[in-house]
Amino acid sequence: MKIAVASTDGKEINLHFGDAKTFFIFDLDSNNFEFEEVRKKRDIPVCEHTERWRYSIDLISDCKAVLCSKIGKEPHVELRKLGIKGIRLNCAVKDGIKECMKHMKLP
Repeated sequence: MKIAVASTDGKEINLHFGDAKTFFIFDLDSNNFEFEEVRKKRDIPVCEHTERWRYSIDLISDCKAVLCSKIGKEPHVELRKLGIKGIRLNCAVKDGIKECMKHMKLP
């Protein structure tokens, strides 16, 4: 199962979903996780608020969850419609992934 992490450095979950310019993609199974890739979002002006988070959704559409420090109501609802769980955390990526495994009912 793939998950996306909104992070500036891949070490801390420290970005708002819509503001994230990079998503670190990890593959999880019931026993461990492995880093796969970094996905970068093209620059979209702040005034194009809706377009910014819609582009983020498109970028991570093959993931089952996204870990971010904050997420707005509209993108959260749209993610859920696609079967992607938005999980708000402010912690180290490693700890966040362990928490995600609990949320996603992975042992």
